[in-house]
Amino acid sequence: TKEFLGVDLGIVNIATTSDGKEYSGAAVRGMRRRHARLRKKLQKNGTKSAKRLLKKRRKKEQRFARDVNHCISKQIISDVKDTQRGIAMEDLGGIRERVKTVRKTQRRELSSWAFYQLRQFITYKAILAGVEVQFVDPRNTSRTCPKCGNIDKKNRKTQSHFECTCCGYVANADINAACNIAGRAVVNQPYAGVV
Repeated sequence: TKEFLGVDLGIVNIATTSDGKEYSGAAVRGMRRRHARLRKKLQKNGTKSAKRLLKKRRKKEQRFARDVNHCISKQIISDVKDTQRGIAMEDLGGIRERVKTVRKTQRRELSSWAFYQLRQFITYKAILAGVEVQFVDPRNTSRTCPKCGNIDKKNRKTQSHFECTCCGYVANADINAACNIAGRAVVNQPYAGVV
């Protein structure tokens, strides 16, 4: 494989590819927030029927997130299947331990982020389709300029805006990160396992 499709995983956009496709996480985040509010009410109640409803809600939430991840992984594999390209993704193992203190409002989003499940779905579907998958080091992928190589915290102005402080290159931050991931997969030896 000489070329790779970079896939940047995130919370706001569940996945963003180096081709410019974004898979929004708004539906999943909205559903999780709604379920969290309902869970809070039911936990306050504490009755037997409330506990039964809590269990039912948990399963419903898991099924919804699983379905979204299946649909995204299927679309990514179909984009790559007949193009002789591989898939490059970040190795996000241990991300929850590495992330510095987050606000109380963000804790639930970070802990319920199903990036590993999406990674597993993409990996097994890639094996079935005969597509190579590589995992690269995620450090500074969203802060690196693909044009001049400048790495700076100030390059990432907001969650969605990237602007290089050195050469002035402007792009969507997630698409920029996906392009950097694809570039690392081409240049580097595999960071973790190659499937």
